[in-house]
Amino acid sequence: MTDARALPHDIDAEKSALGAALISPNAANAVFTHLSADHFYRPQHRPIFRAIVDLYRRGEPVEVLSVRAELNKVKKLAEAGGDMYLNDLSAYVATAANVGYYVGRVRELGTKAIAIEELTRIASQGYHEDITSDDLLVATGDALSRFRLLTTSDEETIEGFSTMGSFVDETDEEHDWLVPGVLERMDRVIVVASEGAGKTTLARQMAVMLAAGIHPFDWRTRIPPVRTLYIDLENPPPLVRRKARHLTNQGRKTEGWEEDRCWRWTRPGGIDLRKPHDQHLVERVIVESRCEALFLGPLYKAFTEGGGEKAEQVNGQVARILDTFRARYGIALWLETHAPMEQNGQRSLRPMGSGVWLRWPEFGIALRRKQGMPNTVTVERFRGDRDERSWPHRLMYGTQWPWQAIYEKGIPVEEARH
Repeated sequence: MTDARALPHDIDAEKSALGAALISPNAANAVFTHLSADHFYRPQHRPIFRAIVDLYRRGEPVEVLSVRAELNKVKKLAEAGGDMYLNDLSAYVATAANVGYYVGRVRELGTKAIAIEELTRIASQGYHEDITSDDLLVATGDALSRFRLLTTSDEETIEGFSTMGSFVDETDEEHDWLVPGVLERMDRVIVVASEGAGKTTLARQMAVMLAAGIHPFDWRTRIPPVRTLYIDLENPPPLVRRKARHLTNQGRKTEGWEEDRCWRWTRPGGIDLRKPHDQHLVERVIVESRCEALFLGPLYKAFTEGGGEKAEQVNGQVARILDTFRARYGIALWLETHAPMEQNGQRSLRPMGSGVWLRWPEFGIALRRKQGMPNTVTVERFRGDRDERSWPHRLMYGTQWPWQAIYEKGIPVEEARH
């Protein structure tokens, strides 16, 4: 059944806004700055608005004569109602003093009308057999982005925008550490290694130790506990359970351990972060776990490629989605991924796939197996660090926890401190 109701509108406010623009440069600026042609309900008002905008952008005077000439030039005068309608508009308001009210009224009702039309169009698509639910979610997400642009005022303060001088003169904030000296809130870390080198074990160990309030590279140092979420996109749940049992039981021995601080999500079939459905699932587990640090891998199973799209485009979309979660919830991201296969007898320890992942993280960690030492890996970089941190130089298999950190002098940090 079709809704026959008229879209929200206020013709008097539209006429008043345009009329004020024709008699006052300040009013023309307000109309130009805060409205678009789509905000106007009456069709005649849209070409008039566009003429005002074109004149204003060129720095030419906005008045009845100039607007009439502009409409004549683009052959839109008749569509705009002709000479008489322009004259009526200029006489519609005696003063431009209340232009802010008129503009706000047109903007509010126009935005509602645009939303109704767009969402009605999207809803009607749902009846077509060839339109999937993901298609509808993508269309809805795109529409919401457009609505946000329409409802954002140019007078709104832009967070984080200032002169460089005033910025550097501010007092430095303390690091917002999750792991002192190693991991800060909202850091992005990618760990790359060959198969079986221990990167997944390291991610699980980090998730449990942070939740237990233990420094992951200095076992005898307590840190404020961190809420963690570990997402395994490759291994079957029984395998993850066996591998995680010892780690979790070690965490449980720690004074103050709380089960509610450490979470996991196993999804051995992987996900596709470019699909709204899977985005929603990831966001749900982030929200429900209330995590501060998210450990996810392997990265290549977080999305699918295909359809002739370039790898750079696909991976860039995934990076932006992850950044959205990071910004929205203030979480640190620790991603693990595989290295490319050997070529000419060499194994390059860089993220498999697109170069996006070479540029994206603050810290690009590469774990290289130590030749002749099967229980040790060196901690290298596939990209330079963006900040100074206390990463260990090597990791060696231990007994209490799978990995123990070794710093430059070759002494495990927990022994060096005591």
